[in-house]
Amino acid sequence: MNMKLMDHVIDTSADAYSGTDMADSFVIFHDGLSAWWEVGAQAHMTARGFKHRQIRNITANIGTRYEAKVVGDSPEICRGLDSHGFADMKAAILKYVSYSSLYEQDDPRRFNLGTPEGVLSAIRRAWTVAPTSKRIVEDILDFEVVLDKIVEHEGCVVPDEDLRNGRRARQWERVNEKGICKNKPRKKQRKSTLISTVPIHPDIADAREMLLAIGKEFTH
Repeated sequence: MNMKLMDHVIDTSADAYSGTDMADSFVIFHDGLSAWWEVGAQAHMTARGFKHRQIRNITANIGTRYEAKVVGDSPEICRGLDSHGFADMKAAILKYVSYSSLYEQDDPRRFNLGTPEGVLSAIRRAWTVAPTSKRIVEDILDFEVVLDKIVEHEGCVVPDEDLRNGRRARQWERVNEKGICKNKPRKKQRKSTLISTVPIHPDIADAREMLLAIGKEFTH
């Protein structure tokens, strides 16, 4: 595990809690990434004074591979990234690739996924705007709801259907509040909150205007 990454998590969190009542008692969380929980990485956490300031098993799973760790990956508890953040960024990249396909091949504003270098460039550029701050805050504020469900199941594995009730499930809710659609809902059945929230990247602004102009031509 790159100790610089662990230091970044600790130092950034310390800055965020500086001057608050939790400045000396906040805890941090990481999922089941093996590199985070290996002996050397945890020795570093101990040296930084964070051995017991991580959300993890304390009395459960004694004698198993999960002792003093977390039980595997739990994307629902990683609210800002694994649950929704990465999905938001992926949706944004695909949208930007589609829009920028109107540009010439050598236009630096194009989003290109045809090569490893192109993918890396697309990710770095999209990350500057997606997910938005509003979406990140929205996801993290649901953290308490997830913890309540974990407590309800006494710390055991929570069935996916109990936690995966966010945006993915809401796509199947009826506008008239009559429950979940058995088949993919038609547009008129979907909630208005499902309107795309992918932000417009500066590099696709011109392409978007070009498409709007083409659309107007077809409607006249």
